[in-house]
Amino acid sequence: MNGQRPEHFDRFLILDALEHNTDPTLEFFFNTDFAVLHGPGTSLFNYFFNRKVPLLINDYRMGLVTRGEIFGRINLIERHITAGTMAFVGPGSIVEPISVSPDLQIKGVALFNDLPFTVGKVPVLFNGSVRDFQIQVETSQQVIISQFIESLWLMVHASPLCREAFDDQVAALMHYYNHLFSLDAERKVSPSHVTDIFNRFIQLVNNHVRREHKLGYYADRMCLTQRYLGSVVREVSGATAKEWIDRALVTEAKVMLKHSDKSVAQIADELHFPSPSFFSKYFRRLTGFTPAEYRLGK
Repeated sequence: MNGQRPEHFDRFLILDALEHNTDPTLEFFFNTDFAVLHGPGTSLFNYFFNRKVPLLINDYRMGLVTRGEIFGRINLIERHITAGTMAFVGPGSIVEPISVSPDLQIKGVALFNDLPFTVGKVPVLFNGSVRDFQIQVETSQQVIISQFIESLWLMVHASPLCREAFDDQVAALMHYYNHLFSLDAERKVSPSHVTDIFNRFIQLVNNHVRREHKLGYYADRMCLTQRYLGSVVREVSGATAKEWIDRALVTEAKVMLKHSDKSVAQIADELHFPSPSFFSKYFRRLTGFTPAEYRLGK
């Protein structure tokens, strides 16, 4: 699938899949604002995966794999998603399908329009700082997620649908996802001060690297000297702060080269390089390829 332009995995593609679906066991509710997947979903996912093209997601997807497994790449990272995994994929994500097991079963929700939150009340997980995640959750947590989705499933089949209650239930599910994501993040990091500094640095880099390439910007944002921030990053990770900035910037460039038809000059401009030639030399120094060679898969 390298080099192929991604197809928008939006409600129109889902509608097309439903029109071609003949599986009587599929439990799926769909309208212009949202979708709820309640039961076996192998036939639906096979339709998307068999297209053999990258899929661009520009809305919000939350799911729980209750049986089976999925192989694929999400935002260039290979994933093996198994039963008991809660997953989130947000706007701007590119999914490259590989395969699904024949017994795959997922419960989940897709939101195609606005989030059910007032301004300033959006959980951190859904404010754009996290593009995707997959977490293996405990059995009790799986039950809670399943019950949330079961309630949504019952609501969409009630006539008439009480949209206010539905939106509140979706918001509650999203808060629970945010809660589990935060717990997982806490388990993975040391409570030490230097680790906290490193994690804040990485989050800032991921959010701002398209425009800001210099360590000084991040040190200023964190109210630290460049020397101290650089020493903390090296102490915690074994790599320099500049190496982390370069990694994030090259990843952004790779996604744009592989999954857009923008010219090298346009990409250089969007990533705030002084010129296309400077960008090309930078990219080649870090990857061993020119941007054109990488785009062609050489």
